[in-house]
Amino acid sequence: MNTFINKKLYALAESDYKAFSQRLISTNYEIVGIRMPALKKLAKELAKNPDIEIYLKNAEYVVYEHILLYGLILGQMKKLPLETVFEYLDPLILRFDNWAHVDTLASTFKIFEKYPDKVFEHFLPLKTDKGEFTKRFFVILLMDYFMDEIHIDMALQQMSEMEQGQYYVDMAMAWAISVGLVKHYDRTLPVLTQKLFSKFVHNKAIQKARESYRITPKVKEILQDMKIK
Repeated sequence: MNTFINKKLYALAESDYKAFSQRLISTNYEIVGIRMPALKKLAKELAKNPDIEIYLKNAEYVVYEHILLYGLILGQMKKLPLETVFEYLDPLILRFDNWAHVDTLASTFKIFEKYPDKVFEHFLPLKTDKGEFTKRFFVILLMDYFMDEIHIDMALQQMSEMEQGQYYVDMAMAWAISVGLVKHYDRTLPVLTQKLFSKFVHNKAIQKARESYRITPKVKEILQDMKIK
């Protein structure tokens, strides 16, 4: 199965895109150079293969795209029970070594929207994990699935309790807070005023929020005055 999939995978490689990706993404994996639309199309095709679970149980992880493809295939398998998704996804998360693995795959699992409580409980241990990209996954998960009317306060609290100081975790927090300011300004601003986050996270969140066209000029002025100097 791995040979079959690799043949299809490598057929999509583009040398120019490989060079572009290498400049953008810092990873210990070799980058083949496959554009995301092509990778998603392949994942959708492979997810329909009756033997695809054989691949999920025996996949190889040699190149950067192997991890993306695995996660994308898993996200396409709509009929898998949540617990089975966890079983396949948990070991994959430990292989993430860059922001693109995290950000691309965290939003793939639409099944998570149906079971927010179970998803939160399952991934909560990542909050205190030592790995930079496992913690980033937890933050992006909060941003993608818990920045709604019901969960926004909990999501912000969880982030405020996390250890800060790792660049890719801090950037994810800033991004998530800025999303909170855009979607639920009245709920997020009071948290920001408490200055629970580092100067970097605090100011970067404000910067990102001020870049949004969904934030009014008046609110942008208020946020600018809140920056920590």
